[in-house]
Amino acid sequence: RVLLGTDAIGGDVLGQMLWACRLSISIGLVSTGISVLIGVTMGAIMGYFGGKVDMVLFRIVEIFMAVPVLFLLIVAAGVLPRDTYVMMAIIGCVSWTGAARFTRAEFLKLRRQDFVQGAQAAGLPLRSVLFRHMLPSGVTPVLVDASFAVAAAIIAEATLSFLGVGVPPTRPSLGTLIRVGNDFLFSGEWWMT
Repeated sequence: RVLLGTDAIGGDVLGQMLWACRLSISIGLVSTGISVLIGVTMGAIMGYFGGKVDMVLFRIVEIFMAVPVLFLLIVAAGVLPRDTYVMMAIIGCVSWTGAARFTRAEFLKLRRQDFVQGAQAAGLPLRSVLFRHMLPSGVTPVLVDASFAVAAAIIAEATLSFLGVGVPPTRPSLGTLIRVGNDFLFSGEWWMT
């Protein structure tokens, strides 16, 4: 007995949905990890140094924020090979601006704290001051943003797959299942969607 029925070629819809959820969650987690890594690094550098370094790097952040993400994703997915790992990298490389802004704001606040000035006075290397002393104190907003970024990455992947430029068509994706289910929507088999 098949709970959600079968598609046009006899494939189990529930099995495809479970496989698509597994794929979407992995894309969401990996692409968010990439975006957090890029964003925290950029934000830490901007917030720690301030001044001209902050101004130049924040203009780069603003340039990335000015480009429509969906348009950039469609263009990148259309030009680059259709692969799950490429999809993860594309989504991760265009969605790092939120993490960079949150990290920058926290580091601007933390750089004048006594424990940071004490670490600098002790002669610790920059990497240690940034990522061992400052980051644990300023990571909370980034973690909250990362939880929303996972959902946004899943939606971005589903949108690209719905449009036909996402993951390869041989792998079931939530967007692909919705696109295929639209054919059955008005024929009385609404549960396919």
